[in-house]
Amino acid sequence: MRISESLRTGTLEIFNNKLRSFLSFLSISVGVISILYSITLIYSIRTRTAKALEVAGPGRIVVKMKDRWNSNSDMEKKQAREALTLEDALAMETRYPELFMVSPVLRKWIEFRAGSFSEWQGVLGVNTQWKKRGWVYSLKGRFINQHDIDTRARVCVIIIEGGWLKKPKWIKFYDWKDRFQEFVKHDDMLGKTIMMGGSLYTVVGVLNEPPMEKNPRAFMEVESWSPKILVPITTAQRFLSGYGESEGIDQINLDTGKEVTINAYKARVEKFLAARHGGRLNFLEIKDYRDIIKDKLADKQRDMYTVLIIGAIAILAGGIGIMNVTLATIYSRIREIGIRRAIGATRGDIMAQFVIEAMLLGFFGGIAGIMVGMGGVQYLASKGNEDMIMFQWWMPFISVIAAVLTGFLASLYPAYQASKLDPVESLRYE
Repeated sequence: MRISESLRTGTLEIFNNKLRSFLSFLSISVGVISILYSITLIYSIRTRTAKALEVAGPGRIVVKMKDRWNSNSDMEKKQAREALTLEDALAMETRYPELFMVSPVLRKWIEFRAGSFSEWQGVLGVNTQWKKRGWVYSLKGRFINQHDIDTRARVCVIIIEGGWLKKPKWIKFYDWKDRFQEFVKHDDMLGKTIMMGGSLYTVVGVLNEPPMEKNPRAFMEVESWSPKILVPITTAQRFLSGYGESEGIDQINLDTGKEVTINAYKARVEKFLAARHGGRLNFLEIKDYRDIIKDKLADKQRDMYTVLIIGAIAILAGGIGIMNVTLATIYSRIREIGIRRAIGATRGDIMAQFVIEAMLLGFFGGIAGIMVGMGGVQYLASKGNEDMIMFQWWMPFISVIAAVLTGFLASLYPAYQASKLDPVESLRYE
């Protein structure tokens, strides 16, 4: 039998048994929609993770204090030798000069004043190496230099958020506005004098972030808040630490330069810091940055796997439906099978006929699922779902192939049984 004849017969059979076909068609469509959504989400997560890790650096290690809010005062930690310090970072830089980056940071929450404007804002104390990784900005003015750090200069760099190219519709449900960002966006801050922590600071630079959709840092941020003011880390220790000077810092970001060296340097850094802190490191966490990103993605991955499982179950149900439809079709066409065999059709022809019919059912169900799925993906993208923006042209093809393959596999057993029917007995069947 020619393939064209099998296609024609299969199409007629599908439309002649609308209810049975629709039930299988529906299950296949739901499965395809779920698969399409899952593929888009998987691709988005992998793409954004790769870009975030590329910006963060291939050999990123994070050394950070554990829950700082529940720890003792700086003096008590200093006495107990349980504080991560700037001296630790400097000693590490001397001990391992081959490291690409040693970037200590100190976070503070300070009242920002400029003229009559006042707002509490996060401040990040950094050194010159902070810009080696995660740099996605355009700079106006200059960045913090070594002279600023050596002299504890009261200078700062302000980060202006990039906003959205296309503002998501879900934003309208949030009335909160960042007053600080509104202020710095509408006032040229470069060269201005502002006040923080009772001291005057000169704004020597302004960093403009790219739009959210194109900003890998927006995806790689793992802290609950992201400071938008940078100062020399020595300045933060001296002038922004309340009463007196604090030697403690929050975190040291390291980059070995190569992914393969991460585990080796984690062990070296742990041994090095243990020697400096009397063998006690229970106040520190030393983590591979990739693991931090994975922890952040855990909830999304659970959602992704849930949807994927639902899709697989729906596809399986569709496959079972196709098998039932194919079996019912065979038993209603036994005499037709006998006639075809009597006029020269081979077992292979009979088997191919029913396999092609089932694959057509899977194909039509897949097309319907693609139409609904693509509409849903585009709708979610228009609502500001960043993961759905990364929809690719090849994703529908994979979904349709999955649907057609389901039809093929589900029909093999019934088609094989049909091909085994005895021609003489089939002609006698009533």
